[in-house]
Amino acid sequence: MTDIEDIFYKISLGFITEPKKSFPKDYDPDPATLAAGRYGTPEMVEIWGADKTFDYCLKVQGQSAITLSRLRPDIIPSSIADVMMSKASIKFVSPARIRRLEREGSHDIIAINTAWEEVLPSEAKPYINSFRTSADSTDTAKPLQIKDSLEVIADSVENLRDIAIEKSVKWRDKPFMDKTHLYDAMPTVAGRPLAHYVENISKGLELLKFVYDNSLVGKWGDATGNHHAATLAGVDGLALQKEYCKDLGLGYSIAPAQVPALEFQLDVAYAITRITESVNNLAIFIAEGRGDDINVFINTSPQKKKGSSAMPHKDAKNGNPTAEEQFMSVRNYMAGNFVTSLMNCQMPYARNLSASSNSRINLEDGFKYLDHALRGLAKTLYWIELNEERSTERVLRSRGLVRSGQVLTYLTSPTLTNNNPMPRSEAHELLGRIATDSYKNKTMFIDGLLKEPEVTSRLDEETLKKITDPLQYIGQSKEIVVAVAEKYYRQKTLA
Repeated sequence: MTDIEDIFYKISLGFITEPKKSFPKDYDPDPATLAAGRYGTPEMVEIWGADKTFDYCLKVQGQSAITLSRLRPDIIPSSIADVMMSKASIKFVSPARIRRLEREGSHDIIAINTAWEEVLPSEAKPYINSFRTSADSTDTAKPLQIKDSLEVIADSVENLRDIAIEKSVKWRDKPFMDKTHLYDAMPTVAGRPLAHYVENISKGLELLKFVYDNSLVGKWGDATGNHHAATLAGVDGLALQKEYCKDLGLGYSIAPAQVPALEFQLDVAYAITRITESVNNLAIFIAEGRGDDINVFINTSPQKKKGSSAMPHKDAKNGNPTAEEQFMSVRNYMAGNFVTSLMNCQMPYARNLSASSNSRINLEDGFKYLDHALRGLAKTLYWIELNEERSTERVLRSRGLVRSGQVLTYLTSPTLTNNNPMPRSEAHELLGRIATDSYKNKTMFIDGLLKEPEVTSRLDEETLKKITDPLQYIGQSKEIVVAVAEKYYRQKTLA
């Protein structure tokens, strides 16, 4: 059984991808934190927040002792490094103690290191923060948080993508009308637009993979990135940084400043914003399809929603398109984050703090909000079904006009007109006039064609009826649906 046959088979059995949940029923989010209590996911809550940031900083501090001990056990014995690493966690270091030290005036990393020192044995205390500056901790902890966040985002995007693929395959034989410039354009199948969005989202995931592999960089280079303290102790700082970042699963810069270039964070912002743009187009497509003017999509969710306090009739539509419109909102937010990340790249050598606070806020809230919105849209798409009667009606309402391009091809072909083709300009003008008359008079396009000697002298009635039937004019729509499904279904981005 081929991959695509396997998809068809599973869908026929009702075995399809279920959407990821935002919060399990037994999960109790913090109601005081909007980007977690209402707009967030448990996975992102486990990565972001003040306590989690402390934890990541402690982790990279502990790893620095392990790496230095492995390269230079004469400087830090392995037994001491192991003890330091074992206590480098908020399981042992109190976040409340860190915050108290900060309130009393301590620098944030000094507060973390002081609280860590308090839980270490005396023989380990002198080795805290060896050859390091604060940015070696904060700006190595941050890419670790981003790395873990990108893994969560990729999984949520893949979940949405696979649901979209399954819908596209399920609807591969259902008539649908493509539109250009908001006008009816060409008949297709209902799965074809979804294949378009799937491919764009998948290309975004490929970019995300590149950023994941190349733009997550840590640092251990002292105050300006030149390894002053390590050199003073006779340590090769370049080699130390390389091994340290490798141990953490990060890249590194040979010549950072006090922090790695903020263009790396811009790469992350662009990658997730690009995906957000593609998913937003899918959200718009679903929302418009649910609207009364198009009405090709029906939300069949058993979880009924009220759409308005003043308009009870919205119950018939299972409420407003809240997930779709919420994604439009997160798209706007992510675009703002991207612009902020771009502006942050302006940094005087070797550093100032102009990017520090906004990136902490935008990264945390952005990842929580985006993951929540992705899962909400996946859930909506999961329950969307096709209004087949309405979808077919939208194809037939053109009365065959949308096949004018096919008739143009026939009239200008020597082969198809028995060596009596029309000049293209004349055929184009003639068909435009026939189509306009048909549209204004609400008559069938075929009837107008059959009244024109210039047409009937070249094409017989049977041929004209065949080439003006919109239900038989879909190009390679079905093959495109299958090809996209075969290429992207259940592909893991960061595996």
